Amino acid sequence: MSLETWTGERTVRATGIDHGWCRKVAISFYAALALYCVLSAFFGQDGLIAYRKLEEREAAMAANLSLLAAQRESLNAELESLKSDPDRAALEARSLGYLRKGETEVILMDRVEQVKRFEAGTVLPFAESGGMSDIALKEIAFGAFLAVLAFLCAPRKRE
Repeated sequence: MSLETWTGERTVRATGIDHGWCRKVAISFYAALALYCVLSAFFGQDGLIAYRKLEEREAAMAANLSLLAAQRESLNAELESLKSDPDRAALEARSLGYLRKGETEVILMDRVEQVKRFEAGTVLPFAESGGMSDIALKEIAFGAFLAVLAFLCAPRKRE
């Protein structure tokens, strides 16, 4: 006697495993795996959308660095000017409230000079990756697995 017996629609081996069922589960699994890979590539933590957001953040940081570099150059030029010109250094010291011995400070209320301040750059807060979480992608893929399996196991009309 053969290891296989005819059951009408499928062939079942002597072990009792229905290979049609295994094939349906395998097809469903591979469909879900393919969906998971595609979703991860586009919408995942390291996907294309997250990469685009990372590029935008990098551009903002580069603009911030160029602004800070320009301010550094301006301050370095001012420092060199103060080192080379003693009169300018004395004027700057007086604007900060320092006086030589024997000098008296006179404050005029109509004329108050503001000290020039520099921005310290824009603080960019920490930002999470823009993609979907991995667990959400796995849940979607599992739902697809169940949907494909249900579709493959649904009874078909025969003519």
